[in-house]
Amino acid sequence: MELIRQRNLLDGFSAEQVAEFRRIAIAKSLPRGRVIFEQGDRGRDIFYIQSGWVKTFYTSLSGTDVTVGLWSNGDVIGAPDMDFDNRLLSAQVVRDAELLFLSSADVDSLLQTNPRFVHNLVAALSFKVRWATSIIDRLATESVLARVAQMVVALAHLYGEEESDGSVSIAQLSHQDIADMVGASRPSVSLTLRKLEKGGFVKLGMKKISVVDRAGLLENRYA
Repeated sequence: MELIRQRNLLDGFSAEQVAEFRRIAIAKSLPRGRVIFEQGDRGRDIFYIQSGWVKTFYTSLSGTDVTVGLWSNGDVIGAPDMDFDNRLLSAQVVRDAELLFLSSADVDSLLQTNPRFVHNLVAALSFKVRWATSIIDRLATESVLARVAQMVVALAHLYGEEESDGSVSIAQLSHQDIADMVGASRPSVSLTLRKLEKGGFVKLGMKKISVVDRAGLLENRYA
């Protein structure tokens, strides 16, 4: 899984462009657990995440929820639905979030008047394609151990916070969250994380995982 991240939708905006973006957008403060939109809903609007965490997930015909991604500051959700009548995924707040909502009409206006917005939106969509492709590849070819290890190091790279001891921690991340993203059961993920902890690669806390040996995870030394 490539250690890249989704481009901030406002990267490269002038002060005037940022002010215009915030003028037309509608600010929404949503608590943890709030559903932003559901799979199958009608809607072509997008949401820019100012702070907090949001997960997007797919519900299979059997009723199983599969987490596609966890998104945070600067990320955009809902963009893959812009040219379709129905939502492909559901989105739910997993950490209190501040969002900026853009209607499809506002998005169309920005696409016509702001080349930087066009560039950043294409880059964000490109990231989502690469992220989804990486997940599909690992689900098809890697063991649960490898999938968990690489997902943890990727999330630490994307959203982790560096600690005083040099480790990188990811807060508000449960074993079930990881299980949903790597296509495994929660017990098998918990067992795998304890194995990685015993090997000195991670440190586990209450809804918190700290990556201690990032290089070791990247180089598959746990295998």
